[in-house]
Amino acid sequence: MAVRQTGTITDEDRKWWAFQPLANVEPPLVYDNGWCRNEIDRFVFQKLADHGLQSAPMAEAGQLVRRIYHTMTGLPPTPEELDAFQLAAQSGQPVAAAALCDALLASPRYGEHWARHWLDLVRYAESDGYKSDDYRPNAWRYRDYVIASLIADKPYDRFVQEQLAGDELFPDDLDARTATGFLRHGIYEYNNRDVASQWTNMLNEVTDVTADVFLGLGMQCARCHDHKFDPILQRDYYRLQAFFAPLRLRDDFKLATPSQSADYEAKLRTWEESTRELRGQIASIEEPAKVKVADEAISKFPQEIQTVLRKPLAERNPWEKQIAELAFRQVIYEWDHLVNHLPAADRERYVNLQKQFACFANDKPAALPGVPCVSDIGTTAPGVTIPKKADQGEIEPGYLTVLDTETARIEPRPSSTGRRAALAKWITRPDNPLTARVIVNRVWHYHFGRGLVATTSDFGKLGGPPSHPELLDWLAGRFIADGWSLKKLHRLILTSATYQQATPPQPTTADSENKFPCRPTTRRLDAEQIRDAILLISGELKTEAGGPSVDWREPRRSVYTKVLRNTHDPLLEAFDAPESFSCVAERNVTTTPTQSLLMINHDWPVQRARAFANRLLRECPSDDIGRIILAYRLVFGRMPSDAETGDALGFLERQSALCPPDQDARVTALADFCHVLLNSNEFIYLD
Repeated sequence: MAVRQTGTITDEDRKWWAFQPLANVEPPLVYDNGWCRNEIDRFVFQKLADHGLQSAPMAEAGQLVRRIYHTMTGLPPTPEELDAFQLAAQSGQPVAAAALCDALLASPRYGEHWARHWLDLVRYAESDGYKSDDYRPNAWRYRDYVIASLIADKPYDRFVQEQLAGDELFPDDLDARTATGFLRHGIYEYNNRDVASQWTNMLNEVTDVTADVFLGLGMQCARCHDHKFDPILQRDYYRLQAFFAPLRLRDDFKLATPSQSADYEAKLRTWEESTRELRGQIASIEEPAKVKVADEAISKFPQEIQTVLRKPLAERNPWEKQIAELAFRQVIYEWDHLVNHLPAADRERYVNLQKQFACFANDKPAALPGVPCVSDIGTTAPGVTIPKKADQGEIEPGYLTVLDTETARIEPRPSSTGRRAALAKWITRPDNPLTARVIVNRVWHYHFGRGLVATTSDFGKLGGPPSHPELLDWLAGRFIADGWSLKKLHRLILTSATYQQATPPQPTTADSENKFPCRPTTRRLDAEQIRDAILLISGELKTEAGGPSVDWREPRRSVYTKVLRNTHDPLLEAFDAPESFSCVAERNVTTTPTQSLLMINHDWPVQRARAFANRLLRECPSDDIGRIILAYRLVFGRMPSDAETGDALGFLERQSALCPPDQDARVTALADFCHVLLNSNEFIYLD
């Protein structure tokens, strides 16, 4: 591939398909003998015909229902759900599939599963990373925001706007404030003394992720020079970053209405009055120590940062305010451990006063819920220049030169610059050629295992063109016309004949990559699907929604377990869950001995197999064949064959004979049988 000429954007650059306006495409007329079920199929059928390929047969009801459940909810169907679909399918499988699709889209389980895809993209985590990896106790509110938005089918353009600029565009909407947590998921090192470089790295990370997630462009290369292959100038990188230059990290914002805040303040004043004298005594010990501790902490920073921290607030410029707030977090950290810095003469008295103070804890009103979010540092933005090229002057906010050469039009807000609001509106403009294409392609990728553009976060020249350009543009245009509705897009895909094809045992040599049929391929379940399915099958899964995250040992859905960057659920880690350090558009899918060893030997799968066995014994107390049938239906979504039933009966008999005298032979043998099923490829993989 030829390297681009630097410093310019040419007419040839503008011809690249991703930068072209969405084409007004009509689905082709095809002679398909009734195969097509909606417009998607007409595009796919035409492409098959152009390449001399044929469609696959339609999937059988059992295969299709398992696929739809896993795709839309991340969970397998229960035997009752299998029976209901197969009964409905007797009157027409397409109608039954459409009805099932509608039911699952209305389920909370849909939002929980599809939120995980989005959380991968935005590098969601609940800890800082680096060595200390401190926990972020309120990060889960963003996760719940995403789940609720998907369940409600919030229009995607609004969803994007809230995350980029909810505080500016929808200042009275508490959900929109929570949404700006998108800008807070980056890694953070609490004791980094080089605060200026840390802030630069944080702004770079926000710029990179925004381009990856919403525009499908890898702009990192343009941080240091013009992109060598794509028409992205170094200046474009910093034009985009200028929208984020005024960012202020907020941990003090409360998710409360005005009346809730007023009620809290009234109760707090009452409590403060009752504890005034005691708090005064505590403060008399704390204040001198705080001054000393703060001075010691500040003295550890480079001289430039010390100067900023010792400057009066009113004299700081916008950049200095940002740097001071970031640096002062280290002072606050030391204050939180103040008892370690008290003189020995004061320490005993201080501890006794704290014990007295604790007696009033129940009288203090519960703190209003907090959320990590952002605002601007003020109405004036810090200046942005290209590193080592300050002589080129300050960089104003702007968009990709290949799409728009003008400086962005900014409408200042009463307490912010309005920059992010302008960016959010530009990204979600219907005539933006990237945004709708990118999200439609992502959804297609999650359904089929391959996007119409194979590189879902790289629509540049290193990524390659779409396999079905007309279909991609038609879907993007339809998505916008449908009010940016993700649920309507899901329904369109799920009810297509393309989606409902059977997965062939082997790809055709003419299309070994499954590039043109776009039918589902055999895929391993995601790590969370494996874990959640095991818990559902064992009868242990608790389905309560939302709230603070729990330890991975708790039988909640995986989306509600803690996402720590340095400490992982062993099963999720083994099966390629992301580490949340950067945007993940497509997970790695590995096959390693570690996975088999964990599933066979780790306590967690063994315990789940025993719980599964106990469930079978409860539901089929005196029927070995009934237990085998139920086990197969729970794990595989199908009936066992006669040969499989015979093998299972023989296995149970042999295992019972080998069981030690001090164990219940029936339970132990059945648990081993369940363990075998949960270790099978048929359970781990989805056709």
